[in-house]
Amino acid sequence: MSSISKALLHAALFATVTSATNLYVACTNGNLTTLSLTGSGNASNLAISSWTNECASNPAALNLDSQNRILYCMDRASSSSVNGSMNSFDIDTNGNLTRLARIPVPASGVWASFFGAKGGNRGLATVHYNRSAASIIGISDDGQLNGPLQSFFPTISATGPIPLRQDRSYLHQVQPDPTGKFLVMNDLGGDMVRVYTYDVETMAPVTEVSQLLTEAGVGPRHGRFWTAPKSKKLYYIFVGELSQKVYSYEVTYTDVGLSWKKVFDIPSLGVGNERAPQTAPTSEIEITPDKKFVIVSNRDVSFVAQTGPTDTLSTFSIQANGTLKLVQLAPSGGWSPRQFSLNKKGDLLAVGHQNNFTVIIWQRDLASGKIVGEGASITLSTAVVATIWDE
Repeated sequence: MSSISKALLHAALFATVTSATNLYVACTNGNLTTLSLTGSGNASNLAISSWTNECASNPAALNLDSQNRILYCMDRASSSSVNGSMNSFDIDTNGNLTRLARIPVPASGVWASFFGAKGGNRGLATVHYNRSAASIIGISDDGQLNGPLQSFFPTISATGPIPLRQDRSYLHQVQPDPTGKFLVMNDLGGDMVRVYTYDVETMAPVTEVSQLLTEAGVGPRHGRFWTAPKSKKLYYIFVGELSQKVYSYEVTYTDVGLSWKKVFDIPSLGVGNERAPQTAPTSEIEITPDKKFVIVSNRDVSFVAQTGPTDTLSTFSIQANGTLKLVQLAPSGGWSPRQFSLNKKGDLLAVGHQNNFTVIIWQRDLASGKIVGEGASITLSTAVVATIWDE
């Protein structure tokens, strides 16, 4: 069956059998869980529909190939391990998962991203935090895995100003740039954003061609590209985990890669709400589907929105010149929101918490950008590190 036919069959059966929306959740005890969201608004309900432990011991990153109905799950493994694994799963019409393939990758994997030329070969680029590593994996429409085609271990020339976190390279996110020609990797340990080219036919090897060097002690963690609607200027908006700020850089293309010009920074909890250094680290960042707002999660002691126990989600409106304006500080609903994701419409936000094991669905007002109400929640058996929508 072709991938298009498979996707259409899934959509038809899904529509007739149930009105539920599925989410996939990675937990540190080895569980990869399918949650079912039913109802809407205050009448919605979130429940476990199935789970598997076939992503090995420590699932950490999830990537959905919706068209081919394949879920990729990277196992971080234990802190003493040399290797973790990348796993692929077939998704049936009810969201049940059946493992298709597994290959070893360096341990401590924290992020993976699809990349590849349109209509050509496709791959997954992965980064591995404690191993200071990155890998390139070939993938196919049927979920088979090839590789790693390349694993490499970037280095830095000197320890940064926060030695416990910056004694070496610590890659935390990888993604393609908007043209799809480059891979961009945030290096928290090196205070830099690394830019790589790749071979569109073979996917690997990748070659580092340029870097954004931030101020010392920033610790770039996650970022997103944004194009201004009128000027069409390109910006890269990212969080500094160590500095606890959000940054905006204007991006231009050169003969050798990307060049960067700093435009703006702001404390992630807003001016006047700053926390002591290294006490409320930023974590996730997303740009809303309408491209009007940036949402950032803050962890550990970011109890700004209300007196605990809850960390904080910061919402900023994006201005035409790439600067940000604080719109709202809202409760995440738990402790340590490591990651969150928005549904395609952007009116629902799913956030998972590491420290109290919850997944919470928040409602968003699309016009104001604000979080306006909690829709559903569930407590799982251990730390939640990734939650994504099946859309």
